[in-house]
Amino acid sequence: TGTQDTGTQDTGTQDTGTQDTGTQDTGTQDTGTTPPRAAEPARNGTGGGTSGASGSGGAAAAWVLVAEPRAAACARALTGRTLREWRVTDPGDIGDVVLMVDELVTNAVVHGTGPVRLSLRLDGRRLLAEVGDGNRSAPARPAEPRVLDWSEAGRGLLLVAALAAEHGARPEAEGKTVWFTRLLNPLGGHHRAAR
Repeated sequence: TGTQDTGTQDTGTQDTGTQDTGTQDTGTQDTGTTPPRAAEPARNGTGGGTSGASGSGGAAAAWVLVAEPRAAACARALTGRTLREWRVTDPGDIGDVVLMVDELVTNAVVHGTGPVRLSLRLDGRRLLAEVGDGNRSAPARPAEPRVLDWSEAGRGLLLVAALAAEHGARPEAEGKTVWFTRLLNPLGGHHRAAR
């Protein structure tokens, strides 16, 4: 049951008491031992993203973004804010996760169809991020560059492979989900995490 937030910037969608970022509610996720499914149907239809916590110390959040160029910016803002709310404090962890989410959301907008589903789940130190779209085709495996190439195209999955502990893709009933995991520094820690 969202409320109108008059103290935040309106970017064109319904608000749930936080900054309005062009998202739809996908329902609060139970954070038991099974990872959340990014494509679960909305439970309460209030608009905006949701997050939840369980007694096991885990937390989850999920959003549905409109597949347009600003989706990557929305995903960056949502991811960074959510990680900080979950007390992830290592700037390297936050920066790397935001970058990987940005790359996967950009790929979903450019190569996918329909809305983009983003979910984050934190279980202890293990973060699972999932980005889904309506295109069932698996993402193309990027070729290793023969020379250093700083061009935009083709670097997203290479970055994810370099920064994530694990990554992959799976088909869904209505598209696919590309995911990665990252082992974060202990909450409140100041050293770089093992990937």
